[in-house]
Amino acid sequence: MPTVRVLNLGNREFGGGENQSIMEVLYRYGYKIDSACGGHGQCSSCNVIVLEGMENLCPPTLEEEEAIEEFGLDERERLSCQAKLNGKGDVVISLLMNKDNYS
Repeated sequence: MPTVRVLNLGNREFGGGENQSIMEVLYRYGYKIDSACGGHGQCSSCNVIVLEGMENLCPPTLEEEEAIEEFGLDERERLSCQAKLNGKGDVVISLLMNKDNYS
């Protein structure tokens, strides 16, 4: 089972399944990542920084690519609602805690 490790949540690991988004994985363990668009990949409020394992995420969808370009995110940032585990390995992320959108 692939895991999502979150450095700024005490280096905690969360087990996920293939084709689950990072947002879905964290939500299952009680961490809600707020999203202005409701998790449809049309904003950047749920973006995370991928520190390791980018190759273990499915490629960005067209919607996510458009949002990344529109909001000027860098190549290490992904929308947690769209970034899905591909089942090949683990991912290490950092939440953007300064946004006050994690509970």
